[in-house]
Amino acid sequence: MTNRTEIADAASGYGRSRKRVVLYANVSDGDQDRISSDLAAHATARDWTIAATCIDVGPVVLPPHQRPGWREAARLLATDEANGGADGLMARSAAQIAGTEREREELRNQLDEAHAFAVFLDDEPRTPVPAAREPFRVGAAVVDTNRSKVAKILAVNGECLVLSRPVGDPWDALVNWCRPATLGEALSLTAFQKAEGGETTENHA
Repeated sequence: MTNRTEIADAASGYGRSRKRVVLYANVSDGDQDRISSDLAAHATARDWTIAATCIDVGPVVLPPHQRPGWREAARLLATDEANGGADGLMARSAAQIAGTEREREELRNQLDEAHAFAVFLDDEPRTPVPAAREPFRVGAAVVDTNRSKVAKILAVNGECLVLSRPVGDPWDALVNWCRPATLGEALSLTAFQKAEGGETTENHA
């Protein structure tokens, strides 16, 4: 059986290949748009491709195999990427899928058999981020605590920031993952941008 510590590795973002994930939620209160958008923002911030968003609306106590949304999610996880499948699952919590110990064991076995990883956002450790005294603005220096990188804000799209560094492509990060850069951190980014001669690397900031 696959060691499930790979779940934690998946949550760190890998960075070596673009992962395809299926988003799943069991929405008993019918608030589909907000929850779907939240899951999508987290997946996009990790630079993952969304294979599908599967939503069930109904009692959480309904067994997983009786939910059409979960049946579709499970099918995609069991299908290889070349045929449109997904190699990972993202959900708010495992409890939304498996409410009993038996169901949780079945879920673990299902993921192992599919060689799929799972990320449950509510189960992840959260790094406290000091609240900004004013809204983030374009051009400001911030620290993306999820990637431990200092970056400049290119755009502000609601709860999502578009960040950039002198080397590499821009990326998306949720506002609550970021904090304003200290003076020293901002200066290190400025020095990085003004560096002349030699090879520029990602190790400067």
